Amino acid sequence: MRTFLASLLLARGRVVSDARLMQMLWDEDLPSTTQAQIQTYASRLRSLLGAEARITRQPPGYRFEFLARDRVQLDLVEFETLAAQGSTALAEGRHAEASRLLRDALSRWNGPALGGVTDHLATVEQPSLEEARLTALESCIDAELALGEHQRLITDLTALIAAEPLRERPRMQLMSALHGSGRTADALAVYQDFRTALAELVGLDPSSELRELHQSILTSVPRTPRATITLWTRRQEGDPALPPEPSDFTGRAAETERACAVLSGSPGQAELPTACVVSGMNGVGKTTLAQRVTRLLTKRFPDRQLLVDLGGRHASPPGAGTVLDGLLARLGVPADRVPESTAAKVELYRRTLAGTKTLLILDDAHDERQVRPLLPSVPGCGVLITSRSLLATLEGTARITLGPFSPAESMQLLGRIIGVDRTTAEHRTALDIAEVCGHLPIAIRVCGSRLASRPHWSLRRLADRLRDPARVLDELRVGDLDVRERLLPSFAALSDDLRGAVLRLSALGPGTFHVRTAAELLRLSTVDAFDVLDELVAAHLLRPDPRAVDHYRLPELVHALALDQEQLCKVG
Repeated sequence: MRTFLASLLLARGRVVSDARLMQMLWDEDLPSTTQAQIQTYASRLRSLLGAEARITRQPPGYRFEFLARDRVQLDLVEFETLAAQGSTALAEGRHAEASRLLRDALSRWNGPALGGVTDHLATVEQPSLEEARLTALESCIDAELALGEHQRLITDLTALIAAEPLRERPRMQLMSALHGSGRTADALAVYQDFRTALAELVGLDPSSELRELHQSILTSVPRTPRATITLWTRRQEGDPALPPEPSDFTGRAAETERACAVLSGSPGQAELPTACVVSGMNGVGKTTLAQRVTRLLTKRFPDRQLLVDLGGRHASPPGAGTVLDGLLARLGVPADRVPESTAAKVELYRRTLAGTKTLLILDDAHDERQVRPLLPSVPGCGVLITSRSLLATLEGTARITLGPFSPAESMQLLGRIIGVDRTTAEHRTALDIAEVCGHLPIAIRVCGSRLASRPHWSLRRLADRLRDPARVLDELRVGDLDVRERLLPSFAALSDDLRGAVLRLSALGPGTFHVRTAAELLRLSTVDAFDVLDELVAAHLLRPDPRAVDHYRLPELVHALALDQEQLCKVG
């Protein structure tokens, strides 16, 4: 009778055929009185249920319906309703509400589903019900991880993994909980154990999402950054409230002039919206250049300057809709006037900027999809974008590629930080330091800061410490400036294949190599090797040699980063 009733309830008001009922009750071992027994079960259930529900004969089977829905509820329906509401709350970022709803949904479970029914029905129906329960539980854990409840969830997740050893999502959640609790080594061990188990038991690799989480933890690159929006605006007559420019700003004269010319507009077209992309590797000075250009153009854009950190260095940068929420708030739009859809937000954003002379600085952009909805597209406004990518498909946009310093610029910046007398006294050593730094501005600044704080050091002492590629990144760190931290996002953003290519190419050292050498090392055809090398050039992790056709070189610090990551992977 339990099996008969459960079969009808699971049909949710639909007719269950006699054939289905027979299969769930007896499978292939049918008694000679099957039809009579089914009729008996129906009759006995009618008497037990009374006026609360009704079982009717509707050929080719039976149908169950509740007659008193205000007094009778089905636990499965309640579970599904609450779980759906909780999933919606989670997707919309209402984490506390999602946790409450999903915990309420899970409370409808009292042990395994379909207890006391035949094995035939349990075999057919239990897997989908258990999957629904596990999915709700995992969503609940996602909500509670977002609320910062890492430590509390570790025990529950460990038990869940023991019960479901090949299920990937709980592994990811346990890694996040451990990492969030300061147990990073344990989080990495969870990944290694799962990867080994997958390979041995089913011959598969972890998903790209799990590998991305592992890399994120391994390199300490956050997966979910927050967008930061700074409003610079004219408070009164006089200078706008802009941050001070570094007193030792060096070089970039041609790039600055080009950006100012683009954003100032051509003669006769000054009222058209203008846009300029400044691209280059992290640490090359894109943001500093953008701030300099902004200061120089305050008269061209007197109303306001908006600096938006788009978080392109992160694995999961904020989407355009999230950024628009922040922009509209900064522009004074009340929260209750901000529409739900991204398209409506874009329209409101552009209407708000209409008639103003606003310069928008979109710093560290991830890709065109993130940027395109943020373009004002109204006369009088300008957009200055910085990105590791060229953002080649953005229409009507000028592009400036920012490369490393020239040797003369490196010497100039180092001299401004530590004093020209010290760089002059050890000129050859100063050049050696700049060479090891790949003439990357942030690396030069770190070296200058270390030497400035240690006036008793000779430049040779620092140069000797930088000589070992395996420890150079440890040396290039001072205060809140960390060259490894700046370079890692570019490496972490690569696909697994491209990261592997960088690690293999590092065996060639930081010198120049031909594409055929790379093809042999990567075990690719020359055509495919060109594609890989071009992708690494676009990521600013490889440079074509301008002096030799089809020759490339791994920059010194990228080579050091590859050695560093290879060692970390072995440890992890």
